[in-house]
Amino acid sequence: MQVFGFILFCLVLILGVVATLLGFPGTFLIFCDALIYALVTRFRGGITVKFLLLLLVITLFAELVEFLLGTFTTLKFGASRWGVLGTLAGGILGAAWGSAAIPLVGTLIGAIGGAFLGAFLLEYLHREDHALAARAGFGAFVGKILGMTLTLSCSIAMIALILIRVI
Repeated sequence: MQVFGFILFCLVLILGVVATLLGFPGTFLIFCDALIYALVTRFRGGITVKFLLLLLVITLFAELVEFLLGTFTTLKFGASRWGVLGTLAGGILGAAWGSAAIPLVGTLIGAIGGAFLGAFLLEYLHREDHALAARAGFGAFVGKILGMTLTLSCSIAMIALILIRVI
């Protein structure tokens, strides 16, 4: 039973990375997996309360910075608040549409493409300038890629830290 539990634990860790790759908050899944492991082992399996707090800080940091990177990168490329709003709405709607169109991979493509399109469309509607709207869209694209890269890096680091403690 312990072997099955450990295999399930590791599979959920891997699922956390896959979720992160697809644009979902996989760091939360990884954190919850570690929390459940700690509770099941009654904190004798190498994962302590302090360690869980560290994982929670990494999780919150990764998700917050991913969100802020999209926002500030879009602004840095000259977008107004309308462009930033388009980035957020487009990313969410694009991920939902992409998931429906092409499960799994479509989520990632939809989130990135939706962020670009959302920033472009709302910025163009606000200022009626193609060049500025395209720059805002590119900023949203860059921000989304940077944010996802950071979150993926944090997910992998969390898993490495967890496995070092557990094994």
